[in-house]
Amino acid sequence: MKAVVFDLNGTLVDDIAYHFAAFKALAAKVGFAMDEAIFQSTNGQKNADLFPRLLGREVGPGFLDTLANEKESMYRTLYRPHMAPVKGATELFARLRDRGIKLAIASSAPDENRTMVLEGLGWSTAFDAVILPHDLPGKPAPDIYLAAAKTLGVEPTECIAFEDAVNGVKSANGASMLVVGVTTNVPGDTLREAGAQLTIADFTAPELDELLASHGL
Repeated sequence: MKAVVFDLNGTLVDDIAYHFAAFKALAAKVGFAMDEAIFQSTNGQKNADLFPRLLGREVGPGFLDTLANEKESMYRTLYRPHMAPVKGATELFARLRDRGIKLAIASSAPDENRTMVLEGLGWSTAFDAVILPHDLPGKPAPDIYLAAAKTLGVEPTECIAFEDAVNGVKSANGASMLVVGVTTNVPGDTLREAGAQLTIADFTAPELDELLASHGL
């Protein structure tokens, strides 16, 4: 293995409950259905893909921006006071760096959300690449993970991907990466059914240590 590619929300930070709360508040205001099952079916997707699904119709760019800005602003307000890395994340970065492994972020998060987390946790320079989702098909399409591998100059089969959502696991699996599911948000069985080869509660899991060691990491 030559590279590790991380999703961000729900994977490196345990913030999905705050996204869900923001979606529920917006749903009550705008008038679309939102429950755990609906939320999980859209988790990991870009706003441009998920809002037409939620509303059941095409959404013009102006209204899409209004919906997205309100939801994401609410999420940032809710989560900012609680921002923290998933246990063991920072130590994992150091371990991988010591072994010459390249690191990347492959997240569908809007720019403001991603910046808040990376700057807030001191991770602005922690990654060799941060793949922006703007011109790429959203997860579960594999494009963002393929773009991460290409940007890092490695083959997708030389990468380990970490994901918390079904759509994200399918995306990384579709890119032929070895996928580790992080169970902050979805049960391990569900992530394994989606294609995760291993599931962990956080980055201190002994199973992860064994997996990394088996690949010389």
